[in-house]
Amino acid sequence: MKPQVLFIGGLNKSLPEYQRFKSNFECIDYKITTKEQLINDFNTKFKNILAIYGAWLGFVLIGGFKNDIIDNAPPNLKIISICSVGYDPYDTKAMAQRNIILTNVPSDGAAEPVADLVLYNTLTSFRNFHLNTRNFTAESNHTVHLRRSLESSSFDKKSGIIDLQKDHEYSFGETVINRPCLSPRNHHVVILGFGKIGQLIGKKLAAIGMVIHYVKRTDLSKAEKSNLGYDATFHSSLDSAKFADLVVISLPETPETRHLINEQSINSFDKPFRIINVGRGPVIDEIALVNGLKSGKILFAALDVFENEPSVNPQLFGRQDVVLTPHVGASTVENFDYTAVQALKNIENVLNGSLPLNKVN
Repeated sequence: MKPQVLFIGGLNKSLPEYQRFKSNFECIDYKITTKEQLINDFNTKFKNILAIYGAWLGFVLIGGFKNDIIDNAPPNLKIISICSVGYDPYDTKAMAQRNIILTNVPSDGAAEPVADLVLYNTLTSFRNFHLNTRNFTAESNHTVHLRRSLESSSFDKKSGIIDLQKDHEYSFGETVINRPCLSPRNHHVVILGFGKIGQLIGKKLAAIGMVIHYVKRTDLSKAEKSNLGYDATFHSSLDSAKFADLVVISLPETPETRHLINEQSINSFDKPFRIINVGRGPVIDEIALVNGLKSGKILFAALDVFENEPSVNPQLFGRQDVVLTPHVGASTVENFDYTAVQALKNIENVLNGSLPLNKVN
């Protein structure tokens, strides 16, 4: 009888690594409906489960793997292997007490697509592409007239909407609602969090000519700085980097980082600035963010993560100075497959008596 592995969430079953895995283990696909049903299934038909493969969502929709779910976990469960980097929904201490290993997949595969999203949002934040695309419609479909209309129209900061007035004069399109369309070159970006993802973000933004600054608890070593391949200035806190034209958040959520971007910190910046968050949602106080947009202190916000995810502050929707994506920064086929392979390897290693690649607890 093959060892049983429960699969929660999907993966690419055509992967050769999965086909090999399937030859050695009994793979059981399962869709979580309710916590109560899961607990019942753990105590009945899944009593012999030795490992659980958790795709990106894992146990999130039922509040995570904790409390009574851990209490009712299969008695011989050895490992839960998740595809994501973050593991906030998992009670790692309680799992360790039950001798259940938790593994994740570090940001190796996620770094490139997440940094690409930052690059995309950086370009639109300086060039105002988002304002052009939002207003280039079937009703406003004349390229020359739209450029002039966007140049001469007013922007309601409270609603975040352009009051588009028809204007048939000529405009080159170098300004939109009195905001210059700028090259990012020579502008200062401050990256909060400078791990693998933060460093790759810096590399991509340096490639388009930006001046790179980073905020980190401790500075990089000389060797680490040399390996960056670009110049970057260290700051021990955000307080010394309030000159930023753009702030990029690539931080995890901790008690220290929660609401790091708040009313006080926003208003303390030297000038209006742009902000992009691809780290963790709670790093930004979203009420303060909305107030910053309404006051004009924040010129542009791009969010891929949210304070109360999966819910989003409704005041962020409909604003033309905001770009929202539903936590898809890492969502490429390449990364989806990469994380699946890593998660399978973690299970194989543990069930074969070896050490996992990426043990959390």
